[in-house]
Amino acid sequence: MMRARLLSSIGWLLISFWSRSVRIRFVNRSVPDRLKAEGKNFIYAFWHGRQFLLFHNHRDSGVVIPASESRDGEIQAGILKRFGFDVVRGSSKRKGDRALLGLVEGLRAGKNIALAVDGPRGPIYEVKPGVTYLAGKLGKVIVPVAASAKRFWILEKIWDKYLLPLPFTRGVIVYGEPVVVKGIGEEELEATRHTLTDALNKVMNQADACFQKKGS
Repeated sequence: MMRARLLSSIGWLLISFWSRSVRIRFVNRSVPDRLKAEGKNFIYAFWHGRQFLLFHNHRDSGVVIPASESRDGEIQAGILKRFGFDVVRGSSKRKGDRALLGLVEGLRAGKNIALAVDGPRGPIYEVKPGVTYLAGKLGKVIVPVAASAKRFWILEKIWDKYLLPLPFTRGVIVYGEPVVVKGIGEEELEATRHTLTDALNKVMNQADACFQKKGS
């Protein structure tokens, strides 16, 4: 336990200083801001490999995020809590029901939740069905979000091809239009899963394109 707390503190400090060195631009931030102004809570959805810049830049938001029951999950949970997120423990393999209950309770309490929808172990860029069921069951929209950077490393040996921005580069966070799930019928959930996949790939490509233009 003490070791996990120490590693969480070190991880939080490293990610904080690293993220602060990256100059961030937000694109379509009016999407979540509009929902908040209307008093609506929602689900953030993102690809597992594009999450690094999201932690610091959504800090102290009270967003509910799941973390696994593993030893690594203990460290991750400590980091997330230090960034001001509400953490529920569990995964698809270990105590998943408890994590799902925590997410449901968060949404019913008016909080936003955030999910890496191709996690925890892939396949990469494939939306798992749980997020659409959760949105359809509770009547919440899903806001796709993606991050990118002008200069970065790609961790090729990891399943999610994790994008790690270089320190002191420029970064961008792009939000997409809300995805609406109209019920929990099998056909609706499957159709919306594909719609969300397309929406996430769209904002990811849009984020990457921000630094591919001449003079960017």
